[in-house]
Amino acid sequence: MNNRFRVGEVARLFKLPASTLRYYDEIGLFRPKYTDPETSYRYYGVEQFQVLDTIIFLRKNGFSLKDIQHQLDQRTPETTMEILKKKLEEVRTEIFRLQRSAARIENKISTIEEGIKLAGHPALTFQYFPKRAVSYLYFDKPVDLMVEGDDIYLKDKETLSSQSIENNGFFTGDIGTVVDMESLKQEGPVKYIGLFELLHEEDSEEYLNEGLYASYPHIGPYEDMRKSYQLVLHQLKEKGYELEGIPVEISVLDEAVIKESDRFVTLIQIPVKKSFD
Repeated sequence: MNNRFRVGEVARLFKLPASTLRYYDEIGLFRPKYTDPETSYRYYGVEQFQVLDTIIFLRKNGFSLKDIQHQLDQRTPETTMEILKKKLEEVRTEIFRLQRSAARIENKISTIEEGIKLAGHPALTFQYFPKRAVSYLYFDKPVDLMVEGDDIYLKDKETLSSQSIENNGFFTGDIGTVVDMESLKQEGPVKYIGLFELLHEEDSEEYLNEGLYASYPHIGPYEDMRKSYQLVLHQLKEKGYELEGIPVEISVLDEAVIKESDRFVTLIQIPVKKSFD
């Protein structure tokens, strides 16, 4: 039985590209052991195959070529345990990161599904919310976000860039606003005293108050928000509810997922209580 093999034969046996074996040869990781004195052809010996299996195992489990070379050069139980434990910790960290990413993606899928449902059947509903963690990008005097929103956004980005805080970006369902109640009683645009990021299951020093909220989806551009407030406030009065706090708005479907502003979905949420008058 032939116990010596050319590059192509080894590549076929181990289902590897021949270029990979040539690269391992070039960097000194796994070289042919035999050279035919007459033809100068180089051959791998079958006794080398266990080393190649080791390389394949380690590569498929995320080890760098540097770590593999170290393991092959030292090749003691102690050094092998060392690199395995190091890699295991890296893998567990990556699993945790991927689990968090999966949870965020699932949250976005649920948000979009909710937005599509609300857009198809807009209606006033009532829902009890526990306190929700937020991080305020702005909380100050009333502003027209159509005019000053870009400046607030830019200021927040500049602040974050100067700090050692990871930028995870914003996506649909992340941003909310706190309404200026006085602006609802006046002509002109609805104004806002707060702009916040919903933190989705994370802890914070800042929260939206828990309680019963009347919820209504505003369908369309932000400039038309007043029409939806007029409708909601009228329905609340008819149903015997009064405001218990300051309304907030949660962006459900925005420019991140829809090009046309007339299809935006913004959820108006107003803290309420049943009137006993």
